Amino acid sequence: MTRAVASILSIAFLFGLAGCAADSDSVSRGLDELTQSLSSGSTPTLSDNQSADSPNAIVWSQQQYPDYYVVSGKADFTNAGTMPAKGEIRYTGLDSYGRAGMVVGVIDKQLRDSGSARERDMPETIAGYPRPNPKVTIDLGGGKSYRGYLFNRSHLLAKSLGGEDAEKNMVTGTRTQNVGKNQPAGGMAYTETEARDWLDDNPNGTVEYMATPNYEGSELLPRTVSVDIRTSDGSIDQHVIVFNTANGYNIDYQNGGVK
Repeated sequence: MTRAVASILSIAFLFGLAGCAADSDSVSRGLDELTQSLSSGSTPTLSDNQSADSPNAIVWSQQQYPDYYVVSGKADFTNAGTMPAKGEIRYTGLDSYGRAGMVVGVIDKQLRDSGSARERDMPETIAGYPRPNPKVTIDLGGGKSYRGYLFNRSHLLAKSLGGEDAEKNMVTGTRTQNVGKNQPAGGMAYTETEARDWLDDNPNGTVEYMATPNYEGSELLPRTVSVDIRTSDGSIDQHVIVFNTANGYNIDYQNGGVK
């Protein structure tokens, strides 16, 4: 059952309770919560004056992009050149600054399952990863917050989709870049979850997936990551921009950490 359908049924149930002499204030509060939930779960898109061609020029705001991503159109794999074969992943490797580049793969169910089953073996450090990693409180809106380490070693292609635990597949990303508010999945986790769920429902299909970190000059941290995802049946076909930032913090993209 989709989130939207479940919410509609819940609204209907609340109205039914109201008809049975339920507390009208409780019903009203429930409807307000459901409305906010549906609103926050809607897919954010770019406004007319913004362009996916300049992702780092898009200014993040909590109000516009509370889940730290925006869908800017359909997937475009032009920069990948020839796509990898089914079940294979191609890594660009590290540049002269030690930064990861574009990762592209054609993910099938076997690759997805093997990635999930594999033990995690994270590299000790990656470009721009701060020592120490600051512990913070990030306001997520709606009275919720995240408390923990600010930065993650963020996969470009998730381990659960077959991506390696390696420097060539990781960027230093904020916690919110990695997972957004986490309920529902945001940040990089938005497209990762879409891909996993689709493969679980369509085990004979494939997902074309490309993640491209967008750096400015010699900065060690990407300001955004562009993710292209397209399923073999065309039901998912999106170009997504993920923001590497955190509400209330001035990220030091040049060196890592915060200013």
